[in-house]
Amino acid sequence: MGTLFKEINAGYGKDHPELKRIEVLFSGMAKTLLMHLLKEEQTLFPYIARVESAVTQNASISWPPFGTVGNPIRMMVLEHDQANEEIKEIRRLSNGYTPPPGASDTCVALYGALAEFEMDMREHIRTEDHLLFPRAISMEEEACAKRKPTVG
Repeated sequence: MGTLFKEINAGYGKDHPELKRIEVLFSGMAKTLLMHLLKEEQTLFPYIARVESAVTQNASISWPPFGTVGNPIRMMVLEHDQANEEIKEIRRLSNGYTPPPGASDTCVALYGALAEFEMDMREHIRTEDHLLFPRAISMEEEACAKRKPTVG
């Protein structure tokens, strides 16, 4: 969307300074989201899959190097909360994703893409925060409870 923002800011930016702020917010959010997704895909999700496998096979699993699944989950939820705040600000600045009067097709497309992005993010956050994360915590507790006590 960077190209869309540049084109739209060139055409409307002088009369609509909120567009530059929307671009800055979205650009920052995109960078943060990329790191967020990498942490999920490379660390959190593989661990959750191992936990699920252990539970399915009625096996135990040792605690991960990050202590417990709750630790990275707390970070993910904080990042979700931050993204929600940024999305709210983009929605406010864009007047509920309403393009400026006389907007070009490109501008209309950008505002539509921003609205779609918000819906996708809401689904991502809802699925993880309310379904996946509580399930992962519960499964980890179940799998770790099956560990044999160590004699020291």
